[in-house]
Amino acid sequence: MNLDGKIALVTGAGRRIGRAIAEELAGAGAFVVLHYHGSRVEVAELAAQLPRSMVAKADLRQASGCRSLLEAIRKHCGRLDLLVNNAGGYLRGPFAYETDEAWQQMLSLNLLAPARLVRGALGLGVSSVVNLIDVGAAVPWKHHAAYASSKAALLHLTRCLALELAPAVRVNGVSPGTVAFPPEFSEAEQAAIVRKIPLERVGNPADVARAVRFLLGEDYLTGVVLPVDGGAALA
Repeated sequence: MNLDGKIALVTGAGRRIGRAIAEELAGAGAFVVLHYHGSRVEVAELAAQLPRSMVAKADLRQASGCRSLLEAIRKHCGRLDLLVNNAGGYLRGPFAYETDEAWQQMLSLNLLAPARLVRGALGLGVSSVVNLIDVGAAVPWKHHAAYASSKAALLHLTRCLALELAPAVRVNGVSPGTVAFPPEFSEAEQAAIVRKIPLERVGNPADVARAVRFLLGEDYLTGVVLPVDGGAALA
């Protein structure tokens, strides 16, 4: 699927899934805007490998950060064709100890930032959006109330925008399962998760990146949320 001549923004492009998506889109011919907030070294290394790219720093928790990112794209590129809302926050812990601040951070990163970026990208001519959701948006998880709820809201936003912005803009989602374990997960916890996956293994960021590329380029799909989870949602 050729993306030659397209300008794509990938938020959170420095690590893991975001990095894989940026590499995938660049390999398909796109000019990639590599957004980061804290992963300066990783993004610099990635940019050195991708000649057709630019780096942009922004704190997407703030409306001003979203605006500054889009303004940098406008000045440098003049337009934006493809938007991948990958950046997000993760939180694990008992609900009784989740503070209002923790909930606000999850909602700011996982819901408000994608909404702000889509809204702002409309003025730059965006035609295709992919939001990175999570299997936890549809399947309740213990000790993930704030995180899973924010991703569930993003799932619904994806479908709302697909309906409202058609036919000019297509909006789809990718819902990854386990592609990397958080560092605090013990070997026993990891093994228990793998046992629940029908394909009996975890995925990898490249699996997700290929799905994102497909949805960005397939022009008769909108409102689709594609699970890339080894069947985990079924179980």
